Amino acid sequence: MHGSYSPPLVMLSIVVAVLASHAALQLIHQVALATSRTSNLGWLLGGALAMGLGIWSMHFIGMLAYETGRPISYGVELTALSMLIAVLSSGLALWVNTLPRLTLPLLAGSGLVMGSGTAMMHYTGMAAMQMDMTYQYDALLLSLSILIAIGASTAGLWVGGVFLRQRRPRRACQALAAGLMGLGISGMHYLGMAAMQMVPLATPPLLELVPEDGQHLWLALAIGMATLLVLGLTLLAIGAEQRIRRSHHYRSRVNDLLVNRTQELRHERDQVAVMLDSIDEGVISLDSDGLIRHINPIAAGLCGWNPSLARRRPWARILQLRHEGTLQSLDAQFDGVLSHGEVVHMSTQTLLVARDGSECAVELKASPVRHRNGDIDGAVLVFRDISYRQAMIRRLNFQAHHDSLTGLHNRSAFDEALNTSNDDGECHQLLYLDLDFFKVVNDTCGHAAGDTVLREISSLMRSHVRDSDVLARLGGDEFAILLYRCTREQAMERADALCVAVGQYRYYDEGRPFQLGVSIGVAPKGGEHQPSDVLRQADAACYIAKQNGRNQVHGYLDGDASLERAQREVQWLPLLHEALEHNRFTLYIQPIRSLSAPAEQPYYEVLLRYISDTGEHLAPAHFMATAERFGLMSAIDIWVVTEALQVLEADDGRIEPDAILAINLSEQSLGDLKLRDQLIELVSQSSVEPQRLCFEITETAAIRDLAQAREFIYSLRRLGCSFSLDDFGSGMSSFAYLKELPVNQLKIDGAFVRNLTRDSLDAAIVSAICQICAQVGIITVAEYVEHIELLPALEKIGVDFVQGYGVGRPKPLGSPLSSGTPHDNGPAASLQG
Repeated sequence: MHGSYSPPLVMLSIVVAVLASHAALQLIHQVALATSRTSNLGWLLGGALAMGLGIWSMHFIGMLAYETGRPISYGVELTALSMLIAVLSSGLALWVNTLPRLTLPLLAGSGLVMGSGTAMMHYTGMAAMQMDMTYQYDALLLSLSILIAIGASTAGLWVGGVFLRQRRPRRACQALAAGLMGLGISGMHYLGMAAMQMVPLATPPLLELVPEDGQHLWLALAIGMATLLVLGLTLLAIGAEQRIRRSHHYRSRVNDLLVNRTQELRHERDQVAVMLDSIDEGVISLDSDGLIRHINPIAAGLCGWNPSLARRRPWARILQLRHEGTLQSLDAQFDGVLSHGEVVHMSTQTLLVARDGSECAVELKASPVRHRNGDIDGAVLVFRDISYRQAMIRRLNFQAHHDSLTGLHNRSAFDEALNTSNDDGECHQLLYLDLDFFKVVNDTCGHAAGDTVLREISSLMRSHVRDSDVLARLGGDEFAILLYRCTREQAMERADALCVAVGQYRYYDEGRPFQLGVSIGVAPKGGEHQPSDVLRQADAACYIAKQNGRNQVHGYLDGDASLERAQREVQWLPLLHEALEHNRFTLYIQPIRSLSAPAEQPYYEVLLRYISDTGEHLAPAHFMATAERFGLMSAIDIWVVTEALQVLEADDGRIEPDAILAINLSEQSLGDLKLRDQLIELVSQSSVEPQRLCFEITETAAIRDLAQAREFIYSLRRLGCSFSLDDFGSGMSSFAYLKELPVNQLKIDGAFVRNLTRDSLDAAIVSAICQICAQVGIITVAEYVEHIELLPALEKIGVDFVQGYGVGRPKPLGSPLSSGTPHDNGPAASLQG
């Protein structure tokens, strides 16, 4: 016998099944998200009850939907047992999904237990049915329903695990899963109902609970509504819990973001503070009211404040700025930074006055700090101590304009002062000073002593000039003083006072006193005079003062012959440098004739000439003083010896192959050991026989340092060269020198030769010289033999050689650099011509 089903109740049961499945999925997810054991247990028990009641209600409503046309009642105990089995099965499903890992064996076992429990719940509930019929089950359908129960349970556990691993399951997927699970549960129930086959009994049993007709519908509706209410309340509780959890989650995330951002801001603030505290510049941060927010250690140290005490104080109280020149406060210049957002930069003449009153030069920049909306939020002051830089600039400026040894103005500063003095139209005086005998101290006591003397003399001079005057060291032992608004008479008086003061100065070295002097030249400095001309005039006047006996004063006057001569000497200096560099010299030769053996080899004296721009050949008398004054004689002598050796080596017909050349050496060369070594090297490397060279030295040069002269002569005589003592008799002559000097020849000064035939005293002197020389084996040469009538008298006296216009005039040696027609100037037998 088969019954029928009430369609509304069937639909109600399916709805309850689907809703129960949906609640089950939500409960699985909720249990898994529980944060504590208590919460987990609460949701597990409550979920098991709600889910079990939902499944049981679907089952009971499905049975109430079955109509057989006969009364049916239900046993309370079995009905309650089926409800308990549904609750326990639901609890098992929820517990399985709370496990850390749902493995395949666990899923299969749990699905089997839960499916079996669901089937047990179903058939226990059907066993609670009491009616006047008996029933039996179709084995195939029974087995199939149990398999469906197990499959649906396993699928439910798997779907629950999937939803558990999803943080936010999609609603569509969730609805689909709930529908499939609900249909599976419903299908299992109705398949189980279909497996039941009823047979009417002959004697109806006593029914415990027999609903009246029509009451099945109301009972099913009541159970359905109650179940839906329970499931709805469960879903509402789940939703509320989810919102609470979500709120807590969002609040936690917001708190975490706030904490992280706060930590980042604090870290950035600490980094900025460390960076500001680590830089070498002072940094002060201000708020909009001008109060200090932050001050780094450098700024606090420069201001003399403790950083903790300086914070929240007005910046003007901490950072006190003054103008370096006027010492006025500079606070007003920063008003525009906070009020108008201006940038203020101070790079020079700014002083920072510290709390203890100390000062330092600073370079400062103030910049406004703005909000995003453009409003001024404060300012940043950045400054640094530039005292060291300012001191270095002042030191470099001082070094650029002052002498490092004496502290006086240097040549550059003096030239600048001399040039600018033209602008005031006043008459000033220039003093040019050259120390006398300074070289003696330098050579005797050393350069350290010389530096001490220069410093002490500078201090002495400084005490004799006004503060408005300019005292400068031009170089070496040369000084200059520019006397502003001073007459010639006043300048001469001050110059005389300086001479007296320097003359009284003594330098003591190991108890030995050294006295110095100063030669001073005075020249007027007016608006019509060029600075270079005035300096040259004062230098020339100083040179005259030195020539007049040293430690004297000489004033420049237009038309002064001595000054004009000195200026001419100075004008020769660049010409001589050019002549040495570009071969503007040429050589002449003058014959020296033998009176005793006329057939001997040719003998000439080498004479020097300067070739002017006009082609004129000028004798050394024009430039010798300049060369000696400025130390050029050694270079000129080397040039002459080099050219003479080249002529002898060339053997090109300009001179006889066996000729002997006499070459003059100056006094400077005689005392120059470096030049001596050069001469030895030139003669040694030349192919010319040294016996063809005779070097002439003056008597005055030889006797100035006899020991050095002897060493010089012996050095070259060892090579084979010979020496001649020139101008004998012109100075403080003494025959004793002939014993000291290893010379081969002696030239008698022309002053005794000119009037030999008319002056018996001259004849006696020449005769005495010849006799002495004959005794010591020295050859004699008579100079300035201008007339041939002197030759018999000289031969009678015993002179060996003669030289002069009466014998032969100087003639060019044939230098390829000779240009124009040579013009002979001056005496033929003078030094180097």
